[in-house]
Parts: sequence; structure tokens; C-alpha cells
Amino acid sequence: MLNNTRKKVLFLITKSNWGGAQRYVYDLATHLNQDKFEAIVALGGNGELVTQLTHAGIRVITIESLARDISFKDEWEFTKELARIIRTERPDILHVNSSKAGGIGTLLGRLLRVPKVIFTAHGWAFNEDRPLWQKGIIALLHYVTVLLSHRTIVVSHALMNQLRLPGTKQRMKVLHPGRTIGVMYEKAGARETLSLDFPILTPHLQETWIGTIAELHPIKNQALLIKTMATLVKTFPNLKLLIIGEGSERINLQNLIETHRLANSVFLLGAITEAARLLPAFDIFTLTSHSEAYGYVVHEAGLAGLPVVATKVGGIPEIIDSGVSGLLIPDNNQAALTNALETLLTSDSKRTSFASALKAKMQERSLEKMVYATETLYLL
Repeated sequence: MLNNTRKKVLFLITKSNWGGAQRYVYDLATHLNQDKFEAIVALGGNGELVTQLTHAGIRVITIESLARDISFKDEWEFTKELARIIRTERPDILHVNSSKAGGIGTLLGRLLRVPKVIFTAHGWAFNEDRPLWQKGIIALLHYVTVLLSHRTIVVSHALMNQLRLPGTKQRMKVLHPGRTIGVMYEKAGARETLSLDFPILTPHLQETWIGTIAELHPIKNQALLIKTMATLVKTFPNLKLLIIGEGSERINLQNLIETHRLANSVFLLGAITEAARLLPAFDIFTLTSHSEAYGYVVHEAGLAGLPVVATKVGGIPEIIDSGVSGLLIPDNNQAALTNALETLLTSDSKRTSFASALKAKMQERSLEKMVYATETLYLL
């Protein structure tokens, strides 16, 4: 029988798709100590996160007005709806995630006297490609959010160092995310699964597959990978690049594939739920983002035992020690990406060594450690 003195944790997140922040909320909500905590999740939309949480038995509250795009009407409706939810649920802990949910959520949490308001920063919106004046306003809003929260969790030291404003450092704590992956496919089974919808993609093990998982968005810079493939296939004709993810850049990336005549070498596979279970299909994993708060998929690739090439941005250097547990390259540098991939493609020993070192490091960052550290913050 569950203890009636459990603390109620209300998680709040803007979007309900299945990205890194959503997975973080899911992992916490489903792994908190049920003798001490009751988890509820309030969110916008009706995406995959809703399905996963409901399947796991977590109560979900959908906020219709909670959308990513900013409008005064929606902000006001969201504020009223969230205030009603807080008054009804009376949480002991309000744990807010993402920029929009963070700003309004921390303010309401304080005004409505929630005993503990926690904000997790999964990234700062001022890192996005925006006019300088917008970045300044957004930085100020982030600043206020951090000051309003009792404690702000940041997923990397890099993220903490990007907000250097008075009074923020002592309010922030770095907690590297923990990850766990369900039963993963064997290599042959993973390739067979990924080939089902793409007959031209033969699952033969003699082919070399490079893989990446990311939203099709300019900040993820998959265009660099495609351009690099145009060079690599001349030397490695059996090389394939598989891009898992969906987003606004699909048409542009498809056009780039056609321009470089790579229809038989590069494949846009779309979004795949629990894609991490299919990581063993790849021989090499790569992430070419311009910006990453942490690099969740790099962490997962490490757990899957893959060698990784990634850009040296954000929190990725806190995952990969270049030359020891993978290779880091400068942002948007095609020559460096080509050289790094060629290094792994031509050296079995380096692929094995890097993969082994990264797997050992990522296994130390367990989900259990992350949950325990977060629970400790709840109870302070």
C-alpha cells in the first residue's frame, strides 16, 4: 500500500513530441520512487509523449493553449489554465521544462506558493539564430526564470556557463542526464527492420552504415552530412547514410540528396519511436549539430556500443573525450567531418576502442543516478 504522505510532483513541458526533453520528463515521471512521490505531467499537444506516459500509467493533463509559437492570447489562456491546474492539484513540487513553460510556470509557482519550484534548462533559446535584440530579451527572460525557481537543473556545464548573469550560478546545478534503452535489436535484426519501408536499403552486413538521429532542423545541420557523403561514396561505394528524424528541413534535404545524386546512398527515414533500440544497425554514429545542450543521442549511441563523430559544441565534449572515446570536429567543417569519418571507416581498431571507452563512460551515467539526484533536490 502506497504511503499517503507522498509528495505530488507536477511536471510541466511545452511540447508532447518525443525529443530529448520529453524523454527526460518521461524518465523522471516513470522512475520516481512511488513510495515518496506521485507524478503528474501537464503538457501541450497530444503527441508521442502522451501515448508513452499513458501507457506507463502516469496521469496526463493536456493544456490546449500551450503552444510553442508565442501569441498574447495563447499566453494569457495558458496562464489562466495553468493557474487553475496548480490550484486544483496543489503540487508539492512544480518541475518545469522548456523555455515557455519555464517562464510562466516558475512565476505562477511562486505566486501560488508551490513549496518547491524546479526548472530544468534543456537549452537556452538565445542560442538559436535570431536577431541580437531578440536574444537579449530572451536571455533576460531566462534570467528571471532561474531567479524565480528554487533550483535550476542544467544538463551540462556548458549550458551553465552560457548564462553568466548575477546570482545564477549558485541557483544552478549540473545533473548530466541518465539514459536507459530497452532491449536493443541485434545488428541484423535492426537492419532488417529499417529496411522494411525502403526496399533499396539492403540489410547486408557487408555494407557500412553511418547513422544519425535528430529533428530535421537547420540547427542539426544534416546538410553537412549529405554533402560529405557525396565525397565519401567515391572511395567507399558501399557506404550508406541513414537519417532518422522528421522536421521542417525534409524538402531541402531531399533536394540536396537529388542534387548530389545520392538517392542510393542517403535515406531520410522519418521519425521512429524508440529509435535508440535500432542503433546497433549502424557501424558509426554522427551528430553534426551547430548547438547541443547535452547531446542525448550521442549518449544513447555510446550505450549502443557505437563509435561516434560529433561536433565540438555545447555539452557534447562532456560526453566524448576526443581521441579517446570518439572524435570531435569543429562546427560546420566539412573537411574535418570527412577526415574523421575516413579515420573510422579505415580503422577497425579505432572504432572498437572508441566505442568501448564511450560505452563504459555512459554506463556510469545511469538513469538511477539521475533520478536519485533529482529526488534529493526535491527534498532539500
